[in-house]
Amino acid sequence: MKKLNYEAWAFINFTVLALFGVLLRYMMSFPAGGLNYLNILHAHSHFAFAGWTFLGLAVLIVRHLYEDEPAVFKWIFLATLACAFGMLLSFSVQGYKAVSILFSTLFLVVSCWFAWLVYRKSSSNIKNTISVKLIKAGAICIFISSLGPLALAVLKASGHLGVLYQNAIYFYLHFQLNGWMQLAALALLAIRYLKDDAGGNKRTALWTNIFIFSSVPLFFIFTLWVKPPFWVLYTASAASVLNAWSWFMILGSVWHKTRGIPPLVKMALLAISAKVFFQILICYPPIGEWTFLNRNLIIGYVHLITLGCVTPVLISQFDDTLNRGGAKTLDWLYALSTVSYLVLLFGQPLLSLLGITVPHFQIYLLAISVLFSLFGFAYSFRFFEAGIEKREHKYISNDDHPDLVSLKNSFNKTINQFK
Repeated sequence: MKKLNYEAWAFINFTVLALFGVLLRYMMSFPAGGLNYLNILHAHSHFAFAGWTFLGLAVLIVRHLYEDEPAVFKWIFLATLACAFGMLLSFSVQGYKAVSILFSTLFLVVSCWFAWLVYRKSSSNIKNTISVKLIKAGAICIFISSLGPLALAVLKASGHLGVLYQNAIYFYLHFQLNGWMQLAALALLAIRYLKDDAGGNKRTALWTNIFIFSSVPLFFIFTLWVKPPFWVLYTASAASVLNAWSWFMILGSVWHKTRGIPPLVKMALLAISAKVFFQILICYPPIGEWTFLNRNLIIGYVHLITLGCVTPVLISQFDDTLNRGGAKTLDWLYALSTVSYLVLLFGQPLLSLLGITVPHFQIYLLAISVLFSLFGFAYSFRFFEAGIEKREHKYISNDDHPDLVSLKNSFNKTINQFK
């Protein structure tokens, strides 16, 4: 357990996740005998949340919280890997059955365990107050999101598989995507780029609080598909406007510090800007009804957060942990592929309103998903290569490389015999 390289495992998981994305896109265009599309879809989504985003964010947060990583977090990372691959295999084979439910329940326990530990330690180990706010809020969102799967179990047992069941799924997704993932990614950026803001800029801290608190009632935008009472629509509209307003105020207050940041970080900030604007549009009933009838728009919204915001932050932050600059060409290719993927997902429904059909739409998405898997291999190789260089440099600089230690011992032994 002590020798496992969890950063490397995160990139391996990203590659596996991308390969399952390729499989899903392949099944949309070609027959795949013996495979159940919904089972593969559940496996892909659960593995994305546990094996890539949670593991990646958790590892990086712990690296910032502790100079010497406590053993308890190694157990959490190991348990996360076991749950992630357990869900990947069990959902692929049997869908929602006893084994997959067991692994997904265990992951909820592991993630809440992590959230409790991080919530307790973030204030004492991180000086940047804005980062502490975001980390604590993200940890709380993990606890809140877990209520969704618990509600699903109760609703399924009681036979309520309609509106409430679907809204419980959206509840989990919202507090994971707009809660834990987004806030944790922003916390990592604040730690990295707001280091001189130890006391906390009051204006930025105020808008950060508003951004965090407005994210809670923002959940109601996911309930608009059932045409709820007007107070729900008004609450969702107010939350989406406040969330967007606070975000752009935060962006304005720290804009002078964004010069020289990696292109992937700029992409993450742009993705959140696009997301908060999209949330306002959904609150307009005709657009909202049309959105929830177009599956590609929902998929695009999810990937706008995961591929557009969280993944770029993870890649740039992992590069920082190795004290090695990112590969600009690879990063730009990833950014270009992500933008192309999102443009297709959002653009196709828009063009359909004008009676325009994108030829070979699914094939284009399949081709881009193949690129993501290649990026996963490339980033994994780059990480392993940089990790080896870092370890060798550490050995040589500390004179504790195994060959040097053996030579030193032999030399000392000879000196002692001479004496």
